Amino acid sequence: MAQLICPSCGSEYFLTSKTGPKTIFKVTAEGAVQVIQSPTNSFRDGDIDQHNICCGACSWIGKLDGLAESQRD
Repeated sequence: MAQLICPSCGSEYFLTSKTGPKTIFKVTAEGAVQVIQSPTNSFRDGDIDQHNICCGACSWIGKLDGLAESQRD
């Protein structure tokens, strides 16, 4: 399944915030969110601010629609 990746470093992992409680997630090429780890058990897709997501590996911060599609299968 193709994943969306950070346009800066290519990481598949994203955070809802760089500070405080955060959810770690991946995004499929179809835009579906796959939660990896969440500070609460009641996480919903709507809990992600699609205009302010953070790369889990570098300092990139941007919009969900600004992600690149992975070229790997």
